[in-house]
Amino acid sequence: ARNCWYYRVMINNGQSKSEKPFFLIKNIFFIFNELNDPLFMKNFVKAFLFFLCWASAALVIQRPDFKKDVSKRNTENTSIKENKETPQTLKSIPKKNTAHLKIKQEILPLKFKHKFVTNASHTRVLFPEQFFYFKDSIFNFLNNNPKKEILIVGHYLPDELLSNNTNFGQKRADYIKNKLIKHGINPEKLNTKDSIISYNYDQDGFYADGINLFYVELSKEKMTSLYSKLSPKTIQNSFVRNNKLILNNQLRTYAFELKDFLTSNPNKMVNIIGHSNKNKSAEISNSIGLELAQQFASFLEEIGIVKSKLKIMSKGDSEANKNKTPNKRIDIIIN
Repeated sequence: ARNCWYYRVMINNGQSKSEKPFFLIKNIFFIFNELNDPLFMKNFVKAFLFFLCWASAALVIQRPDFKKDVSKRNTENTSIKENKETPQTLKSIPKKNTAHLKIKQEILPLKFKHKFVTNASHTRVLFPEQFFYFKDSIFNFLNNNPKKEILIVGHYLPDELLSNNTNFGQKRADYIKNKLIKHGINPEKLNTKDSIISYNYDQDGFYADGINLFYVELSKEKMTSLYSKLSPKTIQNSFVRNNKLILNNQLRTYAFELKDFLTSNPNKMVNIIGHSNKNKSAEISNSIGLELAQQFASFLEEIGIVKSKLKIMSKGDSEANKNKTPNKRIDIIIN
């Protein structure tokens, strides 16, 4: 009690208010005198160090990152326990035969900035000039995703029926399909479907969302069918003067499908055979045929087909005017 100045103040709280200020000053001088006492300073240092230890521990525990770290360790410990118990759980579940189940294909929408506009008076589909890009968008999408196909859905009202057992919706979907085929897209990757829904035309007879496009994964059966049509393949009517190959969209589509086939069948090779018209000499004919084959092979290399997968040769005019086939052409044979 002698060394506790706070206690000394408390035991004297019975003094009068006029005496308390003098009493406080007296005790302050007492504390300064006690600082010269070695025993008092030793005890004071011990108490202060003890206080610092507790304060530091409290600050560490209350840090947000400390709490997150503890939570993360608890989660990891729980996950480890769950992983150890998982094999036992799996063993207890009998295996089911799912071979008879059909997996539903996931149908996902193709979204565009603009809309396909339909009209109440006809089955044509209208789109503004700035929406012409949709054909290139679908063309590039299928080339970059060779195992996908497009579903074109045309909407119609219950009373929009035609005399040939079809409807406005089917005709509208076919209209878009024909536009895409003319743009060079493989028709086997374009499917159409009609959809009867309820909607209202505007005062001029237009509806701004009459067609919707979706994409879906190609089935294995359809992929096999597409692959079977890659070879033999004859490229004809695609040349102009000076024996230059015109790379139209149909030819580009074929090239990307060929690339996908070689990726799925790495042991296959592609023979590219060039043919020419009758010329003054066999040497000239062979040179023209080889030049045509080389042009197509170079394009295949540009899109990523390895050069070692391509075999180039020329038959010149040796098969000219034979079997009524065009003389100037390229034959593609896969083996």
